[in-house]
Amino acid sequence: MKRLRLLFILLVLLGASFQGYSQLILGPDSLCIENELKLTTPVTSASSYYWGFCSAYLNNIPTGSSIGAGTGLDAPSSIAMGKDGSNYFVFAANTNAPRDLIRYEFGTNLSNAPVATNLGSFAGGIPVNCKGFELVNTGGNWYGFIAGGATAANSDLIRLDFGNSLSNTPTLVDIGNLGGLLLNPQDLFVFSEAGNWYAFTANGFTGNLIRLDFGASITNVPALVNLGNPGTLAFPTGFWPVQDGSNWHLFVVNRLSQTLSRLDFGTSLLNPAVETNLGGFAGAFNGPRDISIIRDCGNFYGYVTNENDNTMVMLTFAGNITSVPVASNLGNFAGFDGPRYLTRFIRDKDNVFSFTANNVSNSISRLEYNSCTISSIPSSTLQTPPVVQYTTPGTYNVYFVADEGLPTMKVDCKLITVLPKPFIEINNDTLICQRDTILLVANGPGLWSTMWDPMYHGISPFDTTSIRVYPYEDYRYHVHLEFNSVGTCGFDTSVLVKVSRVTADAGPDRFVADGAYTELGGPRQSTGQEYSYAWTPALYLNSPVSAFPVCTPLDVQAYYLQVTNDSSGCVAFDSVWVRTECTDISLPNAFNPASDIAINRNFGLMNSAVVKLEFFKIFNRWGQLIFETTDPMKKWDGTQNNIKLPPDNYVWIIDGYCNNGKRIKKQGTVLLVR
Repeated sequence: MKRLRLLFILLVLLGASFQGYSQLILGPDSLCIENELKLTTPVTSASSYYWGFCSAYLNNIPTGSSIGAGTGLDAPSSIAMGKDGSNYFVFAANTNAPRDLIRYEFGTNLSNAPVATNLGSFAGGIPVNCKGFELVNTGGNWYGFIAGGATAANSDLIRLDFGNSLSNTPTLVDIGNLGGLLLNPQDLFVFSEAGNWYAFTANGFTGNLIRLDFGASITNVPALVNLGNPGTLAFPTGFWPVQDGSNWHLFVVNRLSQTLSRLDFGTSLLNPAVETNLGGFAGAFNGPRDISIIRDCGNFYGYVTNENDNTMVMLTFAGNITSVPVASNLGNFAGFDGPRYLTRFIRDKDNVFSFTANNVSNSISRLEYNSCTISSIPSSTLQTPPVVQYTTPGTYNVYFVADEGLPTMKVDCKLITVLPKPFIEINNDTLICQRDTILLVANGPGLWSTMWDPMYHGISPFDTTSIRVYPYEDYRYHVHLEFNSVGTCGFDTSVLVKVSRVTADAGPDRFVADGAYTELGGPRQSTGQEYSYAWTPALYLNSPVSAFPVCTPLDVQAYYLQVTNDSSGCVAFDSVWVRTECTDISLPNAFNPASDIAINRNFGLMNSAVVKLEFFKIFNRWGQLIFETTDPMKKWDGTQNNIKLPPDNYVWIIDGYCNNGKRIKKQGTVLLVR
């Protein structure tokens, strides 16, 4: 299998990977012509972005074509594809001697007819029975790795050094079969993790997974580690890596058992692999050779070449890479003839391509998904793309990919419905009183659904064209209307509802000690000459028409406030609960028997909830008892034996019980004023 590994692996090196997003394209699902479509993505810090506004669907069957003989192919097997700058290259290696390497230059478009160049056999250095082929770009230089061999004696790994361009003729470095661990190696996957380079291959005869440890430089001679057969691998001929979230998976086709295995590594490819054999999908495989996987529109799709019957099988994972996929045989749609290894899938503008080598007919097959040309701009490589318009009503696919072609690739698509601009009827801007209700109506010919923002009570579940609202302040109500019963055409409009603001603020519910008082009203109260106030009931209030009346409660009481704007007639309401409880003795600290205010002429309990007194005694400064009672209602008038006592501070002590059973003992002084 041939895949391009760019320096995306630095993401793994730094211990970073994208979290899985349930939605990578943020924006509306529909619009009318002449409207702008604005899209964003939550994916940040990706190495590349691609937006296609009229892209192909990968859940369709691809089309295909065959690039025929006459280009130097001779039983090709290994194949790899890479993008260097804006140019595309495909390399195929022959299995027949002298095992030449053929380069196809497609220019800037993979649908072009390629220019083929035979790069030769590098003095016979291409491995016998070559299979795995990997292209890597790191440090600005390109490297190719090819693994092959039929026996332990001729199994080999080579490196092709292209320098800074895939258009260069590479030099060949024979790495060899270090430790003799390679035995008919099949596929190849090169990756970097934690600053070091590694590769995987698999021995066909044993099913053993071999890891190559290059160290910090891809050009080092690797050490080979035999990881053994992780489970039921039976002549594994092709594999493909997938990183989903932070977890790595390696999908392997088993040629001998004609099944598919999934190796789960967890968060690091250096962890031991756990194999799950997904089976043979009711005989869908017939001499499977290779697999390539791509994610599109929230789903993973895998493609397996059947070498024996010249067909291709598509595997649909339905969004979850760890689910058992559904297999569909796509038949022979691209001139397959002994198809072997697949390149990765790559997006060229809005068309998707992959290539496979046909070992029998000496050709390569091009697989392709095509796009449309209706959007005002075809694509963007910005994280946040420009706005786009569609010139013709219809349904179009927006395709998004981050880290294109890498195992960390994130892909999403969004269907956009484009309809003619609708005619909309809606209320004119209007004025209401605060807390009043108004009926807003938005309608138009062919209206399918209406969504108000914000939504309030009163919307009929069967008629969303009208909404009753009761704003507290000036508010612009937005409405999104969808037209057409089979699609959705979004159109936004609004109506401004101005509010004559009247605020009634009775204040927070409060607790008042028995015998104490409080002031009602809160800081948001509308105040001024144009406002009038009405508190009900008037019980325990000093003024029921004051904005902030004084309340001296004797029990639990709810008060209701009405505030009226006398100029507009707008009214607002509020309420407050005032609760009282006997928790302490309440006595004044002074009194004047000659006061004009009756309540100030005597000294006694202000509590209403003290129901029993053991004693209530008052003494003069020499300690003589001058007043005594056990009646909570009885008060001292400043006399003793009907003789007026002189102004002075007098000491009192009290011992009594509240109606809640609480006993209170207290003492203090009171000033007698004359």
